[in-house]
Amino acid sequence: MKTPPTSTNVDLIAIVDPRPVFKRGFRQTLSQSRAALEVIEAVNCQDLEKKHHGRSPAIIFVFGAGVPDVEIINLANRLRRYSPQAAIAVYDNRKSMNFLLTFFRESIGGYLPEDFDSRELDMCIDSLAAGLHYINSEIAYQLITQKNHDQKKRQPGTLSGLEQKVAGCLIRGMTTSEIAQTLDRRSSTISTVKSNIYRKTKVHNIIDLERVLRKQGAS
Repeated sequence: MKTPPTSTNVDLIAIVDPRPVFKRGFRQTLSQSRAALEVIEAVNCQDLEKKHHGRSPAIIFVFGAGVPDVEIINLANRLRRYSPQAAIAVYDNRKSMNFLLTFFRESIGGYLPEDFDSRELDMCIDSLAAGLHYINSEIAYQLITQKNHDQKKRQPGTLSGLEQKVAGCLIRGMTTSEIAQTLDRRSSTISTVKSNIYRKTKVHNIIDLERVLRKQGAS
């Protein structure tokens, strides 16, 4: 991730959050590093449009806890119509990070955990103002480790000698009975071996099997 410039000039931001206490806390956190920054508040999108019509915040922070991903994306699109140049950031307490790529593809620029501190908020503002995405280092680490874990889970298993022979026959277009005759095995045995091959290689058809075998060098 690129390093954002320090203290990017942002004059106006908006907070869309139905909780008055949290909005006060948000303001207090901002005041630690950006005392001159103007903040406008709203409980929802309609409230923002009504109370602050004609304003153009550079960044809009949206509370997203308990809101389905698709509703947050729809809300972000509506907020963008209200302020076309605004960057959108979501903060909440989600446990899974799987939604982040979807958010970023839908032009939601930043994500903060609900317990963010003043440093994280400051870095988020600088990143969004510079046209960059923002997630904090802890979330970035979770994404990296989760990706590595998922890749290991998807790693194809090693085929036995018989399984490699059967797989080679399969990608040459041979039927179960033809393979059984060629390898001098029962058809039922070949059917079981085929099932094991597909399970180990995590594929469901001959085309994908050939691709996996080519990658493994087994064919």
